Amino acid sequence: MSHTNYIATWFYKENSSEASYYPQLGRRGDSPLLHSVYMKIQIPFFVTFAHYNPDARLLFFTNTDQLPPYLMELFAQHNVELVRLDYHCAPPKGWHSAWTNQFYLYDILQYMGKRMEHDDVLLVSDADCICQRSLAPFFDEVRQKGSGLYDIYGRDEWEVNGVNGQLMADIYEGAFGTPPSAPMRYYGGDFIALRGDKVEAVNEAYRQLWPYNLKRFGDGLPKLNEEAHLMSTLAERLALGNAVANGYFKRIWTHPDFNNCQPADRLLTVWHLPYEKRRGLTYLYNMLCHDGYRITDEQQFWDKASYYCGVPTVTRRKKLRDLMQKVSDILFSVRTGIS
Repeated sequence: MSHTNYIATWFYKENSSEASYYPQLGRRGDSPLLHSVYMKIQIPFFVTFAHYNPDARLLFFTNTDQLPPYLMELFAQHNVELVRLDYHCAPPKGWHSAWTNQFYLYDILQYMGKRMEHDDVLLVSDADCICQRSLAPFFDEVRQKGSGLYDIYGRDEWEVNGVNGQLMADIYEGAFGTPPSAPMRYYGGDFIALRGDKVEAVNEAYRQLWPYNLKRFGDGLPKLNEEAHLMSTLAERLALGNAVANGYFKRIWTHPDFNNCQPADRLLTVWHLPYEKRRGLTYLYNMLCHDGYRITDEQQFWDKASYYCGVPTVTRRKKLRDLMQKVSDILFSVRTGIS
């Protein structure tokens, strides 16, 4: 039986009335500079994922009509489907200080639930990722197990963005009327893969969990603050919890004050590079625009990607380049008034 593997990423453009804070860029969601950076990182994302996964269906979800010409050229060249989608799953005003666009994931899942066959697989990835080999083995594993999640901590004790495992378990029991069957794990929202029938199951369980979460907010009680909290709770409810994605993907931090990169990370299928949005991924954007939105030499490209992004080592040369980029950003903001 034929099936489709979907690879999707997204960008939700916030306006001034709904903008929240994005600490990795030090900007609010309505910042023109933030918008520009998020547009540019789509280039290395789609070029690398398309290069190594030519049979996958590539999707870009957004609410904006204002996309730069270079992005439209990329989409045409790599057959990326542009899906304009409104944000119906947005939390109410005052929900949380940062990343309130993240619940857009559930609009994407509801859209895809109407489109996918049961044996299709959907990967929703953050855009600050690059892919260096085929994801076919990953898709096969997700098709077999129903999901492919990223277990960030690999343990039962954790706390992320104001929520820990005990609070999540309490909310689980309040929403579903029964305690969880095991200690709650935290699955990252940056790399989520689901089989088609499980997309439908998540959508159905979401319709029970989300109103309860909203009620807690209205009552002034602790709640699930971000999309990964919700997905982790739904994964327990639907027996979808696993660490399948950990064998292919890692959230790699290259920040001067926190670097978790290991030599073996150079060989991972997908690098997630949150700190490199304005640095390594922007350098790759410039290179790929020059090269016509394609990888002309794989070895040369990944040597450059390793240097630009600091995987596995942040070299002195990269530190100097990053400093020059920071100075350039400051001068641009002073000169133009754009931040």
